[in-house]
Amino acid sequence: MVAEFSSPSVPEITAKALMAQMRDAGTGNPKPYVLVDVRTADERVVSAIPGSISSLEYESDFDAKYRHERVVAYCTIGYRSGKYVEKLIRERGVDAYNLRGSVLAWTHAAGELAEDGGSGAPTKRVHTFGKKWALAAGGYESVWFNVPVVSYVKNLLFRRR
Repeated sequence: MVAEFSSPSVPEITAKALMAQMRDAGTGNPKPYVLVDVRTADERVVSAIPGSISSLEYESDFDAKYRHERVVAYCTIGYRSGKYVEKLIRERGVDAYNLRGSVLAWTHAAGELAEDGGSGAPTKRVHTFGKKWALAAGGYESVWFNVPVVSYVKNLLFRRR
Protein backbone atom coordinates (compact mmCIF):
# COMPACT_ATOMS: atom_id res chain seq x y z
CA MET A 1 0.00 0.00 0.00
CA VAL A 2 2.88 2.38 0.69
CA ALA A 3 4.04 2.23 -2.93
CA GLU A 4 0.49 2.87 -4.09
CA PHE A 5 0.31 6.10 -2.09
CA SER A 6 3.87 7.34 -2.60
CA SER A 7 4.69 10.19 -4.92
CA PRO A 8 7.78 9.31 -6.98
CA SER A 9 8.75 12.96 -7.46
CA VAL A 10 8.97 13.64 -3.72
CA PRO A 11 12.17 12.98 -1.73
CA GLU A 12 11.64 10.39 1.01
CA ILE A 13 13.38 9.18 4.15
CA THR A 14 12.72 5.85 5.86
CA ALA A 15 11.72 5.56 9.48
CA LYS A 16 14.97 3.74 10.35
CA ALA A 17 17.12 6.40 8.67
CA LEU A 18 15.21 9.16 10.45
CA MET A 19 15.57 7.41 13.80
CA ALA A 20 19.33 7.04 13.26
CA GLN A 21 19.65 10.74 12.46
CA MET A 22 17.55 11.64 15.51
CA ARG A 23 19.83 9.48 17.71
CA ASP A 24 22.89 11.25 16.26
CA ALA A 25 21.27 14.61 17.01
CA GLY A 26 21.10 13.53 20.67
CA THR A 27 24.91 13.38 20.76
CA GLY A 28 25.31 17.10 20.21
CA ASN A 29 24.81 17.25 16.46
CA PRO A 30 22.22 19.78 15.31
CA LYS A 31 18.59 18.68 15.12
CA PRO A 32 18.33 17.02 11.71
CA TYR A 33 14.74 17.92 10.83
CA VAL A 34 11.57 19.63 11.90
CA LEU A 35 8.99 16.85 12.07
CA VAL A 36 5.68 18.08 10.67
CA ASP A 37 2.54 16.01 11.22
CA VAL A 38 0.00 16.87 8.53
CA ARG A 39 -2.82 14.82 10.04
CA THR A 40 -5.88 16.40 11.61
CA ALA A 41 -5.91 17.56 15.22
CA ASP A 42 -8.20 14.63 16.10
CA GLU A 43 -5.69 12.15 14.69
CA ARG A 44 -2.81 13.86 16.50
CA VAL A 45 -4.62 13.59 19.84
CA VAL A 46 -4.58 9.79 19.52
CA SER A 47 -0.81 9.80 19.00
CA ALA A 48 2.05 11.50 17.23
CA ILE A 49 5.81 11.16 16.98
CA PRO A 50 7.29 12.93 20.01
CA GLY A 51 8.77 16.29 19.11
CA SER A 52 6.64 16.70 16.00
CA ILE A 53 4.55 19.79 15.34
CA SER A 54 1.33 20.23 13.41
CA SER A 55 1.36 21.64 9.90
CA LEU A 56 -0.63 24.61 11.23
CA GLU A 57 2.06 25.38 13.82
CA TYR A 58 4.79 24.98 11.20
CA GLU A 59 3.09 27.33 8.77
CA SER A 60 2.26 29.95 11.39
CA ASP A 61 5.93 30.14 12.50
CA PHE A 62 7.51 29.53 9.09
CA ASP A 63 9.11 32.95 8.60
CA ALA A 64 10.16 33.41 12.23
CA LYS A 65 11.41 29.91 13.04
CA TYR A 66 11.45 27.41 10.20
CA ARG A 67 12.39 29.12 6.93
CA HIS A 68 15.87 27.54 6.81
CA GLU A 69 15.07 24.23 8.51
CA ARG A 70 14.89 20.85 6.80
CA VAL A 71 11.50 19.19 7.15
CA VAL A 72 10.23 15.63 7.37
CA ALA A 73 6.46 15.48 6.99
CA TYR A 74 4.27 12.50 7.86
CA CYS A 75 0.64 11.41 7.98
CA THR A 76 -0.84 7.92 8.29
CA ILE A 77 0.66 6.16 5.26
CA GLY A 78 2.38 8.95 3.30
CA TYR A 79 -0.11 10.28 0.77
CA ARG A 80 -1.11 13.54 2.49
CA SER A 81 2.43 14.21 3.67
CA GLY A 82 3.78 13.54 0.17
CA LYS A 83 1.42 16.15 -1.25
CA TYR A 84 2.43 18.53 1.54
CA VAL A 85 6.16 18.04 0.83
CA GLU A 86 5.54 18.60 -2.86
CA LYS A 87 3.81 21.91 -2.01
CA LEU A 88 6.60 23.01 0.38
CA ILE A 89 9.26 22.39 -2.24
CA ARG A 90 7.32 24.01 -5.09
CA GLU A 91 5.95 27.05 -3.24
CA ARG A 92 8.58 27.78 -0.60
CA GLY A 93 11.77 26.05 -1.74
CA VAL A 94 11.98 24.06 1.50
CA ASP A 95 14.45 21.19 1.89
CA ALA A 96 11.65 18.71 2.66
CA TYR A 97 11.19 14.95 2.77
CA ASN A 98 8.24 12.60 3.13
CA LEU A 99 8.48 9.92 5.82
CA ARG A 100 8.05 6.81 3.65
CA GLY A 101 5.08 4.85 4.99
CA SER A 102 4.60 7.62 7.55
CA VAL A 103 3.36 6.79 11.05
CA LEU A 104 2.51 3.20 10.09
CA ALA A 105 6.12 2.62 8.97
CA TRP A 106 7.25 4.35 12.16
CA THR A 107 5.44 1.65 14.18
CA HIS A 108 7.14 -1.10 12.15
CA ALA A 109 10.50 0.43 13.04
CA ALA A 110 9.47 0.30 16.74
CA GLY A 111 9.16 4.07 16.90
CA GLU A 112 7.82 5.80 19.96
CA LEU A 113 4.45 7.55 19.93
CA ALA A 114 2.92 9.90 22.47
CA GLU A 115 -0.62 11.08 23.12
CA ASP A 116 -1.83 14.66 22.75
CA GLY A 117 0.05 15.61 19.60
CA GLY A 118 3.28 13.98 20.72
CA SER A 119 3.65 15.84 24.02
CA GLY A 120 1.65 13.52 26.28
CA ALA A 121 2.17 10.10 27.77
CA PRO A 122 3.71 7.33 25.68
CA THR A 123 1.14 5.23 23.84
CA LYS A 124 0.88 2.26 21.51
CA ARG A 125 -2.30 3.60 19.86
CA VAL A 126 -2.25 4.94 16.31
CA HIS A 127 -5.07 6.39 14.23
CA THR A 128 -5.89 4.56 11.00
CA PHE A 129 -8.90 4.79 8.67
CA GLY A 130 -10.57 1.47 9.46
CA LYS A 131 -9.81 -2.24 9.24
CA LYS A 132 -8.29 -1.98 5.75
CA TRP A 133 -5.78 0.55 7.09
CA ALA A 134 -5.10 -1.20 10.41
CA LEU A 135 -1.52 -1.89 9.36
CA ALA A 136 0.38 -0.84 12.47
CA ALA A 137 3.02 -3.24 13.74
CA GLY A 138 2.19 -5.89 16.32
CA GLY A 139 1.98 -4.40 19.79
CA TYR A 140 0.34 -1.21 18.49
CA GLU A 141 -3.41 -0.65 18.59
CA SER A 142 -5.06 0.75 15.46
CA VAL A 143 -7.98 3.05 16.27
CA TRP A 144 -10.31 4.92 13.95
CA PHE A 145 -13.20 7.31 14.21
CA ASN A 146 -16.75 6.42 13.29
CA VAL A 147 -17.05 9.25 10.79
CA PRO A 148 -18.48 8.66 7.35
CA VAL A 149 -15.60 8.64 4.86
CA VAL A 150 -17.23 11.22 2.57
CA SER A 151 -17.57 13.76 5.37
CA TYR A 152 -14.02 13.09 6.58
CA VAL A 153 -12.55 13.59 3.10
CA LYS A 154 -14.57 16.79 2.58
CA ASN A 155 -13.15 18.10 5.85
CA LEU A 156 -9.61 17.36 4.67
CA LEU A 157 -10.11 18.87 1.23
CA PHE A 158 -11.86 22.06 2.22
CA ARG A 159 -10.14 23.07 5.46
CA ARG A 160 -7.79 26.02 5.27
CA ARG A 161 -4.15 25.16 4.78
